[in-house]
Amino acid sequence: MSFLIPRRQFDPAIQEMMDRSETDPDVLRDDLANLRTINKYFGGLEANRKSILPLFQEIPAERELTILDLATGSADQPIALVRFARREGRKIRIVALDKNPVMLSVARAECSAFPEITIEERDLLTLPYPDNSFDFVLCSLAIHHFSRGDAIEILRSMKRLSRVALVVHDLHRSWITAWAAWLYTHLTTRNPITLFDSYLSARRAFTAEELESMAREAGVHRKTITRYPFFRLVLVGFPD
Repeated sequence: MSFLIPRRQFDPAIQEMMDRSETDPDVLRDDLANLRTINKYFGGLEANRKSILPLFQEIPAERELTILDLATGSADQPIALVRFARREGRKIRIVALDKNPVMLSVARAECSAFPEITIEERDLLTLPYPDNSFDFVLCSLAIHHFSRGDAIEILRSMKRLSRVALVVHDLHRSWITAWAAWLYTHLTTRNPITLFDSYLSARRAFTAEELESMAREAGVHRKTITRYPFFRLVLVGFPD
């Protein structure tokens, strides 16, 4: 392990604050607003846009695009994709999942003007959909919340459910990522969830090499892994 890459800090007994049942709902809503800002201005939406939109060309223009978005949070990624589809005159249907009641409430409110998006309460480890149910399956900034074993199971489910591609977007673990997250959040917010979770997320994230190994174990053999600005890492995998 390089001196720039710390060992992964994952302890299932220490949850990120956003995942804790006792977290104050109002504080969590404010944290989600912070995350939307970070995604908008610091590469989250852009990394997904550059990774996913070229894949839309795989589907005839007259056919509806179908997407499953895992751990959607406040659904800013699905909303961005719907806006693009509207501009391009493409039909699109997105099923966005989360299991946190507060996040589901926020996501439904954010999506009130986007009937193309359906919000469902689901656990990522027990997805009930039939094989090949969606063109694309997206997991954005969520896979680091899981142990390596559970992350592999999620990748395996994403492969099973996708017809065209699966897309995993997360942070790239390094000391630079961790301290940049710490510095930015401490300069811009006093929200305790954002302050705690941002640094821990960077320490729990995977490296490109780890993500490649996990995808291989999940049976995803055709794939690309790309680094984007602001410490973003995107894996695009294709069904065999």
